[in-house]
Parts: sequence; structure tokens; C-alpha cells
Amino acid sequence: MLSALPLSFVTIVETGSITRAADELGLAKSAVSQNLKRLEQQLGIKLAVRTTRQLSLTPAGERYYKRCKDIVTLSAQAATEMEAFGATPSGPIKITAPHALIAPIIAPAMASVLRQFPELEPTVIADDARLDLVAERIDVAITAGHLPDSNLRVRKVGSLRDILCVAPSLSADAPPSDGLDFAQWVQGLPYIAHMREPSTVTHTIPNKDPTKALTLKFHPSFRCNTLDAMAACAREGLGIALLPDLRVMQEIKDGSLVRLCRLLLPEPTPIYALHTYDTLVPRSVQETITAVQTALSNHVV
Repeated sequence: MLSALPLSFVTIVETGSITRAADELGLAKSAVSQNLKRLEQQLGIKLAVRTTRQLSLTPAGERYYKRCKDIVTLSAQAATEMEAFGATPSGPIKITAPHALIAPIIAPAMASVLRQFPELEPTVIADDARLDLVAERIDVAITAGHLPDSNLRVRKVGSLRDILCVAPSLSADAPPSDGLDFAQWVQGLPYIAHMREPSTVTHTIPNKDPTKALTLKFHPSFRCNTLDAMAACAREGLGIALLPDLRVMQEIKDGSLVRLCRLLLPEPTPIYALHTYDTLVPRSVQETITAVQTALSNHVV
């Protein structure tokens, strides 16, 4: 097992403070500070200069950090190799996913993994942004939509489809959804948009005449920066909203939201699992990705 002192030192340097290092390591701030003092005493040199605002390395500290970083990296690689060769998964694993996927997908997936491997210690980061897996030391990232070119390993684990949703109180007098009357009616409703949606939102829906689809255009009257906020506003009858099926499946099941109409576009959005491992993928990562894929397949609205 890697000594606590080099690991504490590397974490202090990479997080930029003893407080953040303590949070990262799950230790008391005093314990991390004491580890640094003990390390300096053992080596007989000053590694870092601490002020109330920042921590900076001495020249000796810079050189020692590089050596310790090599040790930490080799230790992690050794653990990965042993796990890849069949060792029972244990210890920390860090997963990130968008907020909307945590409750319906990530939580049940991790519950399944932990029942099989109770010695794992997961950290789940809910973030709609795509985090830097290397800088944040993330083992598995679950993300939806187009992926930029990168060196990350990618596996498609499912997909989601957007649904035009509304509270039952707003849909009570809706005409049939495949004609001009419906198009005129629905475009008269307030539209709840995500902050990323454009100033004019366009949706395409089926028509009685299958050769002529209907185009709906909306000018958002209400904007939110999260899917949860959009869903909450839609439940309150503030307007219609385009939301992923995985986010609103519970509301649709309990009747607090209803599917307004079928959309012809866009196509389902792919969901991917990403990681940085090359040929030796830890079993914990493999099992987590498989569990997420299973959870996704079990939740189709």
C-alpha cells in the first residue's frame, strides 16, 4: 500500500491547499497538515511555503513532487493491473454524470455494483458540464450527445429521446395532435426553454398527411438553467417544455406531466461511458459501465 505521506503531499500540490487535499482524501485537515510536517521532518528539508492565501513549493519540493507523482502513478497502475487480472474490486472509484441521470440511472447502477462489490468506495459527481477526467481523477464519465475528438475510451451505453411535456391542466382542451388545429393551439402555450435553447425553438411533429410534417415554432417566455428546474415549472403549469425521457419518466408515470405529442425530430441522443484506461481496464470500471447500461435499458418511457 502506498505510504500516506507521499500521497498526501501529491494531493496537497495538485489541489492547491491542505483544506482541499483533506476533502479529496477524506481526512481531517489537521491530519493532512501533520502528514506534510512529518514528511518534511523525515527528509530534513522544507517542501512548501504556506501562507493564509496560498501554498507554494520550494525548489526541493518541486523535485520531490515529481518523484512522488511517479510513485502515485505507478501504484495506481499496479492496482489497475491486479484488478484487471481478477482481483476483487475495492477502494475508491469516481463517477460523474449529468444531474438528470443521477436518480434514475446512476444511483440504481451503483447500488447494483455495491451489492456485488461492497468494498468499493464510490464518489458520484453530478455535473452537467463535461469534466476533465485526468485533472479531476475521474474513473468513469457518463455523458449524452456529440463527443469531440479525444484520446478517451468510449462505449455507447444507451440513448435518450426528448419529449414535449405539459401539465395535465394545460392539455385538457388539446385538439388531436396530428392537424393544423393542434399546431395553432400548442403554439399559443407558453414555452419553457433551457438556457442553451435558441431564441426561436422549432419542433417537427406528424401530420394527417404523412407527406407533410407540421412545424411548430416557439419564442420562449420562460428560461431555466437546469432540467430539474424546467420540469418543476412544467409541473406547475407554467408552460410546455422539451425534456429527456429519462428525466421525466416518473412524472409521466404518476401523471404530473403528460406527453403532448410525438416528435419527428430530433433523433435519439446517444449516451456514452468514457474513461481514460487503455488495455487494462479495472474491473470496477467495467462493472460500473455495464451496470449503467443495464439501468438505461430498464428505463424506457
